[in-house]
Amino acid sequence: MKIQTAKFFLALQFISLFLITSCQGDDSKEMTPNPELEKAQLKSFPLSEVSNLNIKIVHPEIVDGEEKKYGEIEITIPAAHQGLMLSLKQFDLDQNKYSISPSVGELQDFSKGPITYTISSNFYENKSVHYKVKVAIEAAPVNLNSKITGFSFEKSKNPSLESTINAVKIVEYENYSENAIYILVPVGTDFSKLTPTIAFDAAKLYYSLGTEFKPYTSNTIVVDFKYPKHFYLQAENSNGTKSKVYNVIVDVKDPIKFEQLPVITPNVKAGDGLTTQYFAAAVKWINQGNHPIRGLSVQSYKNKTYPFDNYTGDANIITAILSNPVGGTDGVLPGEKGEVNITVKKVSITGKYATTAVFAPTFNFSNYTIHNWPVAERVEGIFNTAELTVESTIFE
Repeated sequence: MKIQTAKFFLALQFISLFLITSCQGDDSKEMTPNPELEKAQLKSFPLSEVSNLNIKIVHPEIVDGEEKKYGEIEITIPAAHQGLMLSLKQFDLDQNKYSISPSVGELQDFSKGPITYTISSNFYENKSVHYKVKVAIEAAPVNLNSKITGFSFEKSKNPSLESTINAVKIVEYENYSENAIYILVPVGTDFSKLTPTIAFDAAKLYYSLGTEFKPYTSNTIVVDFKYPKHFYLQAENSNGTKSKVYNVIVDVKDPIKFEQLPVITPNVKAGDGLTTQYFAAAVKWINQGNHPIRGLSVQSYKNKTYPFDNYTGDANIITAILSNPVGGTDGVLPGEKGEVNITVKKVSITGKYATTAVFAPTFNFSNYTIHNWPVAERVEGIFNTAELTVESTIFE
């Protein structure tokens, strides 16, 4: 009886020990997951700053759960993106299990050679795999052309604009040393903070804000176009032949604004039509553009009215001219005011007269000013006309 009881207790102890050992083994598996280094593989390597043209991935060599050889990633980016300060855009593995270093968004200089990225297990400090990442810029295609083909201010890069604005004219002046790009923005635009988007048919593009030309590698540069500053571009083909310099002219469609419309002069005493009444500075006008405006004469008069129908007298009883009241300046500067001078003939027929004076401003590329020169080479009619209605009454 004693022998059987001893055997029973011995068997019971053995079963208990087996159960304890089994439970401890299960808990250990739950608390310390397998690092699964074979699954720590990068399927892609997107960059934050530029899209990949090509990518080649060779995964690390893993033997018996240990890394024996680093993986390799070779990336090619477009020739248009010249910089090699780049960063990983996203990490696609399970971030509960793995982490990566350098981290997402951390800039690295790939111009000095491959950068080693380490993928580590979050559960085992000594378990990790590595990728040597190399980035190269594609070989620039052979391009024998050297010209600017497009210029715009995109809404996405210029939040103050209501929509994207394209150049109204890109001109190559054959007999001169500079070409021109003309672009007109809405009145009130801050000329000092605009980001251009430039299209070109060339191997390289350069820009200058003064005398030194630098490579134009990104369409994200904020440029100050406010007068008297200049922004220059120059294209270059694959043989190193450069184009003429393009000078970018930024202004508004309606550079002239009258402070008062219509203008009503004081009454004028009738006469023989040989004398006139002169009203100096009858009203002010504002230069709301980006270049000086010289005095303007009228292009034409329209909507003329007379004291009665079938009037056969002098056609232009009222005439007007825009003047610059400030001596010593090359026109009315941006943001400043000029004057409207009005002349009324003292005709014998009394009554109310009215006319609309039409001013047609043009831009002279030779001196970067606005006037009423006839349109010709390097004189561009890119602006809207400005109209001023004037009324005057002649009395006995």
